[in-house]
Formats: sequence, C-alpha cells, structure tokens
Amino acid sequence: MITHVTIVGRGRVGGAIHHRLNERGVAVTVVRRDGFDAWCNSIDPIGNIIIVATKDDVLRAVVDRIVEKRGNDLQNVLVLHVNGSLGTELLSPVHDVGALAAAAHPFQTFGNDDPSALDAIGWGVQCDDAAWHRTREFVELLGGIPWLMTDMSHERKRRYHAAAVAASNFTYAAYELARRLADDADIPADVFLIPIMQRTLKNASEALEKNLPFAITGPLMRGDVDGVRRQFESIPPEERDLYRNLSLALLQVVGGGLDSATRDEMELMLR
Repeated sequence: MITHVTIVGRGRVGGAIHHRLNERGVAVTVVRRDGFDAWCNSIDPIGNIIIVATKDDVLRAVVDRIVEKRGNDLQNVLVLHVNGSLGTELLSPVHDVGALAAAAHPFQTFGNDDPSALDAIGWGVQCDDAAWHRTREFVELLGGIPWLMTDMSHERKRRYHAAAVAASNFTYAAYELARRLADDADIPADVFLIPIMQRTLKNASEALEKNLPFAITGPLMRGDVDGVRRQFESIPPEERDLYRNLSLALLQVVGGGLDSATRDEMELMLR
C-alpha cells in the first residue's frame, strides 16, 4: 500500500501528481529545486516512492545525487521518473542500492497542475517484474491506466513520445492559424472556432475508437485545386507559409485518395 510519496521537482506534472495524491490521502513530501541539496543531506523519511519530475537535462544528475546522498534509504523504494522519451537506463544506479526503478510517463498535455488532467489517461510504463506491481498501483491510484511497454528500443520510445507531441502540440499550429484568420475575417474566435474544434475532436475520437479513417473535409480532401488556390491567395502574405506547410502535411495524409495527377498539381501549387 502506498502511504508516502516524495516528489522531486514540482512543475506542472509534479504539481498535478501532488494534488491528486493529496486528494487520495497519501502523505507527500515535495522537494523543490532550491531545497534539493538540503533534502539530500537530511534524514527526512522518503516513503514508498520517489517521483523524479525534473527537466530532462538534469534528470540523470538528480538521480545520481539521490543515490549518492540517500542511497542507504532507498532499499525497496520505487524510484520513478515521468519523462516521455527516456527509459529506465538512467535509473540504473538505484538498482545498486536495492531500489526498484520504473519509467512511467503520463500520456497527457499539462497546461497547469490541474489533477483532472490525470483522469483516465494512459501511462507508458517501462520496468522489470519487481517494480511492476507498485508502479501499476501508483498509476491506478492517480486515476490512470498503466500500459507495460516491452521490447522498447530507444528509437521506439522516442516514437512513442513523438505520438504525444503530434496529438497535442502540433495541433496548436493549426489552431493558431485559425485564430489569426478569424481575427482577420472579423469574426469572434470563441463563437466560431470552439464549436468546430470540439466537433473535430469528437469526430477524431470516434474514428480512433472504431479504427476508421478520420472525417477530413474541405477543398484539399476533395482534390479541388482551384478552391485551395483561391483560399491560399486570399490569406495575408504573412500567414501563407503556415497555411502552405499545414496543407502539405494534410496532403500527405489524404493524398492516397486523390488521383496522381490531382495530387501532383495540388502539391505543385502549394509549393
């Protein structure tokens, strides 16, 4: 049973985990950047799990420091990091002092430390059999769905993380273009854009659940080269590169449904 968790690094992810553990009645020790050295030199209880939720570039150094200073306290403690692109290899020092190790990544985008972002999300987990039970218990305690990833090469782990980036961050390029064009067309973005964005997400979610093609519409999908050209020419010059790049990306997705001549003409026009 998980009764006490130490969180090293309280950014958005660490903060959301902190709030959720508080809701679950679990004791939490939060170690912030300016208090890390003091904690390393203390005898404060660690608990069942240490969550390392620091930036990628200092993660290994933080782990090494914890092992160096608190190694005697890590026997049977689960040391877990929440990085999306790194595996358990950088946690290898904890095994030497009798700790368990896991990489458990919440497949979510965090705009703040709202714990509701943790509800019913998948967690990509890498760990050995010894760490799996406690890692699974921890993820489920937070309201997530643990998914044990096996045979994960470095390349596959990076692809896994790229999927999260594509599903979240890349969409903002399209949203930003839509916001700029709505402003230029003198329509309120909240009235016009939010409903179509919500419906698009609903359509996409249903397609994923049913393993169906996405319900993509518009002149590019129809192979209407003149329609796309007219749209492109109507856009302010400073927005055209973004429109062009997004359209070419979409063409890669839907191009297989167009005849080769139309696809080539569309690509030539956009380029």
